[in-house]
Amino acid sequence: MRRTNIYLTSVEQAALDARAAAEGSTRSEVLRSLVDREFNLDESPTQIDAALAELAGELAEGARKLSVDDADLSSE
Repeated sequence: MRRTNIYLTSVEQAALDARAAAEGSTRSEVLRSLVDREFNLDESPTQIDAALAELAGELAEGARKLSVDDADLSSE
């Protein structure tokens, strides 16, 4: 993790402080969460790996179905 400084207006800072208080977290945690959501970074590597594995399985099943129906693709 790297430290970053940003400039906020008083209204932005008040909104950030209100969100942090409501969530029982810190300004930094709220900002990281917002950045993660904005850039779709909120999925953990484990979740991404699971989604990729599921997709690979679906593709493999589709390929098997095609190979059964197409003699040129059949391994038999």
